[in-house]
Amino acid sequence: MQKLSFLVVDDASFIRDLVKRTLKSQFMQCHIDEAINGRKAQSQLKKRQYDLILCDWEMPEMSGIELLQWLREYEAEHEQAKMPFMMVTSRGDKNNVVQAVQSGVSDYIGKPFSSEQLLKKVFKLLSVNHRELIRAILKGSATMRPASGTGNDSASVLTAKSVSAPKQVTQSAAEGSASLLTAGSVSSKLVNQTNTQQRAAQTRTSLGVVSLRSPRAQWKGSLRDINLTDASVVIDFVESSPPAVLEQVVIDIAPKNKPDTVARINTFVTSVTLQDKALECTKALINIRIVDDDPQKLEILSHYVAEVR
Repeated sequence: MQKLSFLVVDDASFIRDLVKRTLKSQFMQCHIDEAINGRKAQSQLKKRQYDLILCDWEMPEMSGIELLQWLREYEAEHEQAKMPFMMVTSRGDKNNVVQAVQSGVSDYIGKPFSSEQLLKKVFKLLSVNHRELIRAILKGSATMRPASGTGNDSASVLTAKSVSAPKQVTQSAAEGSASLLTAGSVSSKLVNQTNTQQRAAQTRTSLGVVSLRSPRAQWKGSLRDINLTDASVVIDFVESSPPAVLEQVVIDIAPKNKPDTVARINTFVTSVTLQDKALECTKALINIRIVDDDPQKLEILSHYVAEVR
């Protein structure tokens, strides 16, 4: 059995866990190392070669683009074969893509992403050096495939990409799930406190307009509350259903005094509450938990919170 090796580099533990779960859903016997920034990844890349590197762009100490540039120079100096390098980032504008390509990136995927989107990119890159293995996996005959299920179950839980996912998630359903998970524990008090905060957020005036993006859609929203760990946004979902609980979402934050400085912050949805009990309701209050550890983004967020609160 062929054992593939991966290096996952991201300062956000939530994203590292998401990537690792997605990889293990298809490559159960794989070896995965992780690093919180480019500097930590450097020392690991000097020790061993990997079948694929999945790396964030924005990280403290050494960014993903700096790591990529160093790696290509290191490989040339030591006459090593180029390791496939995928940039995983919320920087999706043309200039950043061009810079990554010029630096020697193998492929590029923007945040937020679904497990299916990530695996499609992974299969494409691995097929260059492991064509037969990838072909076998895609045919469903690889021995590394899980014995049952689709192989994407773990990642689907995190990204809420179930085929039969309901279009709308009601407050009672969200609260019920949380209660089952926390019943009889100290956490149950936190759930009740969160529900109280949700109802309070519904009555607050707007703090500004923000954008939300998930792997399958994007929404404009009216920000009702925000701090360094959580935010509440009322969105319109006329054209697409709202995000689901636990779905990965990126929120764009720009301080009013620096409108050109945008922080694309990684979050996940903690609850979804419809604003009207009517069947034709098209507004929902979305509560999100901020899981981004990038210091530059958090600095921008701090300035934004100070402005609006």
